[in-house]
Amino acid sequence: MVWTTVAVTALVVAGYLVGLRSPWSAHHPQVVSGTASRVAADVPVATFTTEGGEDVWFALEDVVWRSGEETGDDTVPPCLRESGVRVEVEVGLLEVTRPFGSGSYPHVLSVTCR
Repeated sequence: MVWTTVAVTALVVAGYLVGLRSPWSAHHPQVVSGTASRVAADVPVATFTTEGGEDVWFALEDVVWRSGEETGDDTVPPCLRESGVRVEVEVGLLEVTRPFGSGSYPHVLSVTCR
């Protein structure tokens, strides 16, 4: 009985770990290259355009960022402080399932200034 319990517990843990790494899991952000631009100086919002041409809008103060050796959060990334200037960035995107309706949408988690 004890060995059966240990074996079942090990299988459950192994299944959970494999499930987290599966391509169908939305737990791992995808790093995507493209360009970003701040919309307006008084609004902390930017638009990110992937190399494939898809646009994603995001709040600048809601992302973790890295620029050279500097990192931060709750602030605007240094490369996006000036509005209207397109800069090359890498963005961490997470596909989020819509709570109502079908489908999903990309959510920006991080910005790396290049």
